[in-house]
Amino acid sequence: MNNSEHKKAGEVPEDFSIQLEKTGKERTVELQDAVTKLENDPDERRRVQTQLLQLSRVFRDATDPIIIEDLSGTIIEMNREAEQSYGWSRDELIGKSIKVLFLPERYQIALQVRQQCLNGQEVRNWEGYRVDKYGREFPTLVTIFPLVGENGRIESIATITKDISILKKLELELRDSQRRLKEFSRKSIEALEADRKAVSRELHDSIGGNLAAIKFVLESILKKIAKAPDAAAVSLEKTILQLAETIKDCKRISANLRPEIIDDRGLLPTINWHIRRFSQHYSQIKIIQQIDVNEQEVPELLKIVIYRVIQEALTNAAAHSKADTIYIRLKKSGNYIEAEVEDNGRGFDFEEVLNPGDRMSGFGLKSMRERVEIIGGSFSLHSLSGTGTCIRIAFPVGEGRSIEFVLRMPKAQQVILMGDFNKWNPKTHPMRKDENGVWRKTVMIYPGRYEYRFWADGEWYNDPRNTLRCPNCFDSENNIIEVLS
Repeated sequence: MNNSEHKKAGEVPEDFSIQLEKTGKERTVELQDAVTKLENDPDERRRVQTQLLQLSRVFRDATDPIIIEDLSGTIIEMNREAEQSYGWSRDELIGKSIKVLFLPERYQIALQVRQQCLNGQEVRNWEGYRVDKYGREFPTLVTIFPLVGENGRIESIATITKDISILKKLELELRDSQRRLKEFSRKSIEALEADRKAVSRELHDSIGGNLAAIKFVLESILKKIAKAPDAAAVSLEKTILQLAETIKDCKRISANLRPEIIDDRGLLPTINWHIRRFSQHYSQIKIIQQIDVNEQEVPELLKIVIYRVIQEALTNAAAHSKADTIYIRLKKSGNYIEAEVEDNGRGFDFEEVLNPGDRMSGFGLKSMRERVEIIGGSFSLHSLSGTGTCIRIAFPVGEGRSIEFVLRMPKAQQVILMGDFNKWNPKTHPMRKDENGVWRKTVMIYPGRYEYRFWADGEWYNDPRNTLRCPNCFDSENNIIEVLS
């Protein structure tokens, strides 16, 4: 094959040049026809003008910043939102290089993306960064596309940015929340295992040892009772005393796990009970209570959490603060239940205590905070060396409503109201029967959706006045009540 059969590198074929010239002429004719039509047809001219005005308004009033730059990177147009986002006025920014919207170390990456656009590609949803007039850098989601002129060539570049600072902040908070939840779960498992170990040791060393000794003594008494009844009686008295101590140990272990009084009588009596126990061990510390809330104003879900926080805060103060006075405050402030434990001790560095390397066991400060926050409360701690410590928790409760539950059952001997609002506790809401055989109970309930039923003489009954029901896990139905805020 001779050289004439080859085309030199870069040489444009003759037929291609002819085709290109033909296409250019056709395009020129089309443009001339369009111009002539606009000049001769007022309706068409008005229609095009209206479209241009609409597009101009879309550009001007768009809720995301839009900037147009020429091929050299000089800003030639921008919309109102760009002024708001970047802090530059239109007169200040137009004519400047696009570089002013980047930190120097990030511009090279942006330049690579810009080059893709110059090659005719459209870049969508690229995560980058911009910087405003005052040096504040913020994350953005960017769409960049080329603007082509009448000759089919790229003449400028349009960039639409969306500030995703809030989204990134939420992502960080979500990751932090997930990390804290994992940490809380780990500590909860550790605390549970520690409690199990402690209960096991108590049962083995205290109750188990006592019961074994009682068994041994009783066997010995059986042998003595026929031969020496007086000695057997003395031994039996001692055994009864030992048995009483064992019963006391059982009650102590049970109270440490969950005080029965909080289910029987409520939060306020439980706080008083715990303070009495605390004062027996730490008589040198004065406890001042400032309680300004009624029992029924505290939702059942919050009672055990508030008690545990007060319990742990007192334990921490006694062990570490060297305080001689501790204040316990509990009140309803607006739509919040607030509790505080404040001491006049030596205080501490909160950040140092919450160091990630500190593996606190049990229900420590971090666990207190996470337990409060996991049910929608807030936890704050104020402490500086030498100034004492104040732990404050608050829970939104909304405005409670007094709801009367009624059940006509004249022959019933006992009727108990149970539901989500009292954690299905049979001890908290016994109903009273009037002279007409109608059982009544008024309960303070806070906004929410609750399921409930009546327990009458050992059988479950639904509320005949309430037709709103849902299935339960026992192949029957619960009533539903919705309390609006």
